[in-house]
Amino acid sequence: MAQVVIRRSTIDLGGLPRTMRSEHARFLRNWRDALVTFGAIFRDDAPEGYLYQTDLPGHVPDAVARFMAEDPLAANGVVETDELSDWHCALATRQPTAPLRPGLSGFFFHGIGKPGMTAFRNSIVPAHRAYLQPMDAGHCLARGYLTDADGQVWRGSAMVYEFANRAALDDFFRDEPYCRHGIYQTIDVYDWRRGGID
Repeated sequence: MAQVVIRRSTIDLGGLPRTMRSEHARFLRNWRDALVTFGAIFRDDAPEGYLYQTDLPGHVPDAVARFMAEDPLAANGVVETDELSDWHCALATRQPTAPLRPGLSGFFFHGIGKPGMTAFRNSIVPAHRAYLQPMDAGHCLARGYLTDADGQVWRGSAMVYEFANRAALDDFFRDEPYCRHGIYQTIDVYDWRRGGID
């Protein structure tokens, strides 16, 4: 199982000392094979923190604990709170090897489902997938669903897309089946910027 880790921080990560940014780049290189996506998140240009979508190896709790402890953002006191979710990654794409998409901006779509929606959500999964798949090659870096620790109860969605602007993302999701049927309790869309390894 994969994970979504949102490390909340109101500190502008771009303003961190060069040594800390270098430590973070080294950390990302060390975990490169486990990183699905990674990058800073913002809301209206205000820093919200850093997003990792990971597929960590080995025993999941131990791997997650190690990953989070080794992150220089945490070790240097930049992280204020953490939000960790079990996540089922739907695509084989990995950001470190994905081509850049000049002219497109990144967005992290984080939808939390209403309680008791698992059965209904399961009934519309085929329509949901059919709607999203045409955009996979040109706009999606990662998409997948959030669950409880046993993987049985649907908790929501976590997806990273790149579009020309926020309006284009909103237009795309307006008719997406989960959104159209109102199964999300909350939807947060963050501006997302690709993190750098080099």
